[in-house]
Amino acid sequence: MEDYLQYKSFHIQESISKEKIKELMTKFNSTPGINKIDCASQSVSVVYNPYEISEKEILKSLSVLGLTISIDDKKSFKNRLKKMAEENKKDFGGKRLDCCDLIT
Repeated sequence: MEDYLQYKSFHIQESISKEKIKELMTKFNSTPGINKIDCASQSVSVVYNPYEISEKEILKSLSVLGLTISIDDKKSFKNRLKKMAEENKKDFGGKRLDCCDLIT
Protein backbone atom coordinates (compact mmCIF):
# COMPACT_ATOMS: atom_id res chain seq x y z
CA MET A 1 0.00 0.00 0.00
CA GLU A 2 2.95 2.30 0.61
CA ASP A 3 3.64 2.33 -3.15
CA TYR A 4 0.51 4.39 -3.70
CA LEU A 5 1.56 7.23 -1.41
CA GLN A 6 2.32 10.60 -2.98
CA TYR A 7 4.25 13.58 -1.68
CA LYS A 8 3.25 17.17 -2.34
CA SER A 9 4.68 20.39 -0.99
CA PHE A 10 2.54 23.52 -0.97
CA HIS A 11 4.12 26.97 -0.79
CA ILE A 12 2.17 29.33 1.47
CA GLN A 13 2.29 33.05 0.58
CA GLU A 14 2.45 34.29 4.18
CA SER A 15 4.23 32.91 7.24
CA ILE A 16 2.20 30.38 9.20
CA SER A 17 1.68 31.19 12.88
CA LYS A 18 2.25 28.56 15.57
CA GLU A 19 -1.46 28.54 16.36
CA LYS A 20 -2.31 27.95 12.68
CA ILE A 21 0.26 25.11 12.49
CA LYS A 22 -1.33 23.47 15.54
CA GLU A 23 -4.80 23.82 14.00
CA LEU A 24 -3.53 22.43 10.69
CA MET A 25 -1.84 19.44 12.35
CA THR A 26 -4.99 18.63 14.33
CA LYS A 27 -7.17 18.78 11.22
CA PHE A 28 -4.89 16.74 8.96
CA ASN A 29 -3.92 14.13 11.55
CA SER A 30 -7.59 13.17 11.77
CA THR A 31 -8.13 13.23 7.98
CA PRO A 32 -8.33 9.84 6.24
CA GLY A 33 -5.69 9.41 3.53
CA ILE A 34 -3.12 11.75 5.11
CA ASN A 35 -0.10 9.74 6.27
CA LYS A 36 2.26 12.53 7.28
CA ILE A 37 2.29 16.32 7.36
CA ASP A 38 5.19 18.68 7.97
CA CYS A 39 4.93 22.43 8.36
CA ALA A 40 7.60 25.08 7.96
CA SER A 41 7.26 28.85 8.11
CA GLN A 42 5.95 29.11 4.54
CA SER A 43 5.32 25.57 3.36
CA VAL A 44 3.21 22.54 4.10
CA SER A 45 4.37 19.10 2.93
CA VAL A 46 1.91 16.24 2.82
CA VAL A 47 2.33 12.49 2.25
CA TYR A 48 -1.07 11.16 1.22
CA ASN A 49 -2.89 8.29 -0.43
CA PRO A 50 -4.49 9.64 -3.63
CA TYR A 51 -7.09 6.86 -3.54
CA GLU A 52 -8.45 8.24 -0.26
CA ILE A 53 -7.95 11.99 -0.64
CA SER A 54 -7.17 14.14 -3.68
CA GLU A 55 -4.73 17.00 -4.01
CA LYS A 56 -7.73 19.24 -4.68
CA GLU A 57 -9.29 18.25 -1.33
CA ILE A 58 -6.01 19.01 0.46
CA LEU A 59 -5.87 22.44 -1.20
CA LYS A 60 -9.47 23.10 -0.19
CA SER A 61 -8.71 22.17 3.43
CA LEU A 62 -5.71 24.51 3.46
CA SER A 63 -7.81 27.39 2.10
CA VAL A 64 -10.56 26.74 4.66
CA LEU A 65 -7.91 27.26 7.33
CA GLY A 66 -7.19 30.67 5.78
CA LEU A 67 -3.90 29.80 4.09
CA THR A 68 -3.17 31.24 0.63
CA ILE A 69 -1.35 28.75 -1.58
CA SER A 70 1.02 29.83 -4.36
CA ILE A 71 0.30 27.72 -7.39
CA ASP A 72 3.39 27.24 -9.53
CA ASP A 73 2.04 25.73 -12.71
CA LYS A 74 3.50 25.10 -16.16
CA LYS A 75 2.23 28.42 -17.51
CA SER A 76 4.10 30.50 -14.94
CA PHE A 77 7.23 28.37 -15.51
CA LYS A 78 7.02 29.00 -19.25
CA ASN A 79 6.57 32.71 -18.60
CA ARG A 80 9.72 32.76 -16.44
CA LEU A 81 11.68 30.96 -19.16
CA LYS A 82 10.39 33.39 -21.78
CA LYS A 83 11.38 36.37 -19.64
CA MET A 84 14.84 34.86 -19.03
CA ALA A 85 15.28 34.33 -22.80
CA GLU A 86 14.32 37.95 -23.47
CA GLU A 87 16.80 39.19 -20.85
CA ASN A 88 19.56 37.01 -22.30
CA LYS A 89 18.83 38.27 -25.79
CA LYS A 90 19.02 41.86 -24.50
CA ASP A 91 22.28 41.20 -22.62
CA PHE A 92 24.06 39.03 -25.19
CA GLY A 93 22.35 39.91 -28.47
CA GLY A 94 21.23 37.38 -31.03
CA LYS A 95 24.68 35.85 -31.52
CA ARG A 96 25.75 32.41 -30.41
CA LEU A 97 27.27 32.34 -26.91
CA ASP A 98 30.92 31.40 -26.68
CA CYS A 99 32.77 31.10 -23.38
CA CYS A 100 35.70 33.09 -24.79
CA ASP A 101 33.39 35.99 -25.67
CA LEU A 102 31.87 36.06 -22.19
CA ILE A 103 35.20 36.57 -20.40
CA THR A 104 36.12 40.25 -20.70
